[in-house]
Amino acid sequence: MTDRQDGQQIETEAKAVEGGMTPVDVWLTHIEKAKEDEKEWRDQAERAIEIYEAGDPGTNTQGSGGKSAFNIYHSNIETMVPAAYNSTPIPDIRRRFDEPDPVSQIVANVIDRALSYSVDQYEFDTTMRDVVRAALTAGRGIPRVRYKPQMRQVMSPDGTPVEVPGYQEVTCEMVPWDRFIRGPGRTWDDIPWIAFEHDLTRDELDKLAGEDTSKTIPLADTDRKGSREDKAKPDAGAFKTTKVYEVWDKRREMVLFIRDQQRTEPLRVEQDPLELPGFFPVPRSLQPIWRMSSLTPVCPYEVYRTLIEELDTVTKRITKLVKQLRAKGLYNSAMKADFVKLQNADDGIYEPVEDASQFAAGGGGLEKQIFNWPIETIAAVVERLYQHREAIKQTIYEVTGLADIVRGSSQASETATAQQIKAQYAGLRIQHFQREVGRVARDLFRMKAAIICKHFTTENLQIMTGIQITPEVEEILRSDALRSYRIDIETDSTIRGDVGRKLEQMSQFIQGTASFAQAIGGIVQSAPPLLPMFTEVYASFARQFDLGKQAEDALDQMTQQVQQFMQMQQQQQQQPNPQVEKAKMDAEAKQAEMGMRREVHQMDMQAKQFEIQSKQQLAMIDLESKQRGAELDAQKAVLGAQVAQQKAQAGMMNGGPRQ
Repeated sequence: MTDRQDGQQIETEAKAVEGGMTPVDVWLTHIEKAKEDEKEWRDQAERAIEIYEAGDPGTNTQGSGGKSAFNIYHSNIETMVPAAYNSTPIPDIRRRFDEPDPVSQIVANVIDRALSYSVDQYEFDTTMRDVVRAALTAGRGIPRVRYKPQMRQVMSPDGTPVEVPGYQEVTCEMVPWDRFIRGPGRTWDDIPWIAFEHDLTRDELDKLAGEDTSKTIPLADTDRKGSREDKAKPDAGAFKTTKVYEVWDKRREMVLFIRDQQRTEPLRVEQDPLELPGFFPVPRSLQPIWRMSSLTPVCPYEVYRTLIEELDTVTKRITKLVKQLRAKGLYNSAMKADFVKLQNADDGIYEPVEDASQFAAGGGGLEKQIFNWPIETIAAVVERLYQHREAIKQTIYEVTGLADIVRGSSQASETATAQQIKAQYAGLRIQHFQREVGRVARDLFRMKAAIICKHFTTENLQIMTGIQITPEVEEILRSDALRSYRIDIETDSTIRGDVGRKLEQMSQFIQGTASFAQAIGGIVQSAPPLLPMFTEVYASFARQFDLGKQAEDALDQMTQQVQQFMQMQQQQQQQPNPQVEKAKMDAEAKQAEMGMRREVHQMDMQAKQFEIQSKQQLAMIDLESKQRGAELDAQKAVLGAQVAQQKAQAGMMNGGPRQ
């Protein structure tokens, strides 16, 4: 690293301090060397942004100098930004493993709701689009997470006022491409430090370093937007500022605020303020082009700069030649009066020529007395230039990958299958960059989740999510290791074009579910113990589709419920259930009671039948008795008549009837 005092590289920071450099001066040396290492890229990026913004780059980069006549660079960027990011990512928080774990499920729900609320509270999409645009124009896009607690004073148990967090929020912002500085390293994990460049006003210095320190710092008319000292910017503002570097030292896990003009001690030092797992408040930078052996970005404009310059040159030539496409020419001055009459004549009017025979008798006739501007030749050149410009544009599209997007555009007359094939082909060249954009969104969500779990109070988490935070849940939330072991934080796609493919997958999933249920329905009815096996097979089949977190949770619940149901069935078969036994005894008692009732009823019916039969027999006996009595009376009457007759005969035999 270059020594700011003698221009030599320093061996170690300790030896540099021993040699008379202050720790602040050592950090300024780091920063100056880092800027020097990326100076070429910074110059290229500034020139590319000037062209993108339709400005004058100040150098002869457009063939003939000046502003671009055909700003295809701006058009390409505006096409690529929505192709890379056009849909707000949704947090996808779930348990890392499928085993039943109710506590981890609650933790996942808390993080999911907290992140969803956090994303909705500010323009997250604007930040992401700015990061993507910076990456495509300058070559590097950097988002940063910000933790913003609103402190309030409360009284401690001993009666002293203390500050505690009130409302808490965590947001993201884009870091300007020329305000981010990194330490040396060939991979992102090797970077020992990063720095952010700020231009602070007096009020901002008061908050940072305190009024006592702030009042000793002189301010100047510096720029609050750009970092190029050699070029005045119009957006500096009315307040004077001073340049301050915010250095995040990963090795010491501390943040230092230092000034270029104050090399004795830092303005402020903080010890790991966010407690993030990776320490830095930024994810790995978003770069569309990576070097093989360096983290220094590649400006995308430089990849096809010569083609853009050629396109601009051709466009400027076309513009100049089009101005020459006018109907004009020369004529014999002797024909002036006749030309004036002809120019003012209406349609269908023929004017007489004063001396036509004189011109007709000349060499070549009357037509030779007029010379027309060679418009046909110029038009042919312009046509060739237009064709050449289209060829240059096509070459640029092929180089940048935009040709795939152009091929992906469909026509109304095409079939749905043809449109689908084009849509899939259109993303082949830019899929890598789309995945990188999704990776940045995921890393931001993970950092936001770490800040929420580490710094948000339990009360705020409960109010924000509506979930009761138990000690077991809080233990996992507060521990980076436990949270990482048991919770996985992802995002869904940031590309709206994936929605169509998801809908198609949903349709295939529903059709497959119907076919699967129809195939196993008869088997499960005949062999219920096979239900858990088929449930696991179905869950494995369903997880091949991107159904989202809710569907995944539903599958887990379905599997658990089936397992619990089968266990209950087995337990019921192995051990008598008191309720079942009671119901069984009640059923048996009712059955016995019904049997007794049936027997009593049968006995009653038999008694009634016996009584009826007895009455019938008595009636028959009585009838027989009456019949026999009548017979006896008849026999008695006969006998009485016979006795009377015998008595009469006896009286007659004894002397006649007695008086």
